[in-house]
Amino acid sequence: MKIAAITITYNDDYKFDEWCQHYSEYKDELSKHIIVDNGSNKAYLDKVRGFFKDSIIIERQNNGGCTGAYNDGISLALEDENVDAIMLIGNDIKWKNGAIKLLYKYLYSNEKLGMAAPVMLKKDSNKIESYGVTFNLIGIPKIQDRNQTVSNVDKSKKVSYVQGGANMAKRTFYEKVGLQDPKLFMYNDEMDMYFRMKKCGFIEGVTKESVAWHQHINYPNSKDMSADMAYLNGRNRVYIIKRHMGVIGLVMFVYMLTLETAVFIRDISSKRSRKAYFHKWKGFMAGLKGNMDNSFLD
Repeated sequence: MKIAAITITYNDDYKFDEWCQHYSEYKDELSKHIIVDNGSNKAYLDKVRGFFKDSIIIERQNNGGCTGAYNDGISLALEDENVDAIMLIGNDIKWKNGAIKLLYKYLYSNEKLGMAAPVMLKKDSNKIESYGVTFNLIGIPKIQDRNQTVSNVDKSKKVSYVQGGANMAKRTFYEKVGLQDPKLFMYNDEMDMYFRMKKCGFIEGVTKESVAWHQHINYPNSKDMSADMAYLNGRNRVYIIKRHMGVIGLVMFVYMLTLETAVFIRDISSKRSRKAYFHKWKGFMAGLKGNMDNSFLD
C-alpha cells in the first residue's frame, strides 16, 4: 500500500490553520503528499513551504483551476512506480482516524473498482452531504442519501460517480482513463470521468466504513461568485453532454433548459437568482458552441 495524495491551494490564508490541522491528523496514512499551488502570492507560499516541509510542492505560474492543478499532481504521482493509489483531497476535508486506509482496503476489494470515496458528512455532523451520484433514466445526475444518517445507508455500494473533493483511485485508473479534461477548469469533471472510465471497464463506489467531513470553510466577505459558478456549471454540463451522451443528451439538455426556466420564474424576485440564471444560460450557449475559454477567470 503506497498512497499519494494531492491537494490544491490558492491564497488560502483564511483556512490555512484548519488545513494544517486536518493534514496532521491523516498524514501518517499517506506515503506521499503533493501540493499544487495555483499561483498564490509569495507570502502565502512561504507559509505553505514552512509548514508542509515533507510535502512535494508544485508551484504553478497561473491558475489552472481544479482540473489543471490536479493533473499536475496526478502526473507527478504516476512517476513513482511504487504508488498504487492516488487521492484527491480538498484542503477543507476532515477525515476520521484510519478512514484513508479503510478506503484503500475497499478500493482493492473489487478488481473492477477504479475509484472510491468515503461517505461525506456535512460539517461536524452525522448528516450525509454526499454518498455518491447516480443517473436517473434520462441521464440526470442525483446526489445519493443527502441528509440521511450514516446508520441508515448501505455499508458500500456502486454509484455512477463519486465526489471530486475526496476520492481515491487505483493508479491503473489514470493510466487507462487518462487525466482530467483541463478545458473544464472546475465543476462537472467527475461526470466527464464517469463516461470515460465506463468505456475502460471501471466502476466507482462508496463505503461508509470510510468517513470524512466537508467543512466548507469559505473566504470571509468574498465577492459573489454565483455568476461564474453558474456559467461554468452550465457550460461544462452541455460540453459533456455533447461529448458523451448523443440523443439522450439532447433530451437532457431540453430538460435542463426547462428546469432552469422554471426556477427562474419561481425566484424572479431575487436579483442574485436572476443573475445566476442568465449566466447559466450563457454557459449553456458557450457549451453548445464549444467555447471553453477560461481566461475571464484570471
